[in-house]
Amino acid sequence: MLLVLHLMYLQVLELSLLVIAVVALVLIVLFISRRQPPPPQDVVARYTPGEQEIIKQIGEIRERLEKIIPPYGKVGYIPSSLEELKDLLGFTYIKLGEKELGGRPPEVDRLEELETDFLQAKIGDFYVYVIKRGEKKLVAVGNQYLDYLTVRFLYEFLDYI
Repeated sequence: MLLVLHLMYLQVLELSLLVIAVVALVLIVLFISRRQPPPPQDVVARYTPGEQEIIKQIGEIRERLEKIIPPYGKVGYIPSSLEELKDLLGFTYIKLGEKELGGRPPEVDRLEELETDFLQAKIGDFYVYVIKRGEKKLVAVGNQYLDYLTVRFLYEFLDYI
């Protein structure tokens, strides 16, 4: 009888160990199946020293452009009248179509007659701008040089008006 009890005890022990092993195996399988793959590692760009210098210079140019762009260009402001444009950019004379504001310098006549889409000239201390967009022609005279972005702004004004 002792032998039978001993065998039963071993069978119960073996069965319990088998159940524990199966449960552990199921838990491991569930853990592995639920575990998501690691997120892809960010591709670290490696640049040569020359490329790094170019990227640095592009950043510096971007900063300079931010300083150069006039405030009205940043917010998308476009004047609603010729008077506003004259005051905004400090022109001494401006003409759009038949409407003229300010004193017309005599040198402007020969430049205005030229058939061109864009003309920028310096006569004495004044800068003369002749801009044509479609049927509209703007003639402006001022004592300040206008950069590319401001000239582009004048084109947008002609589109708007």
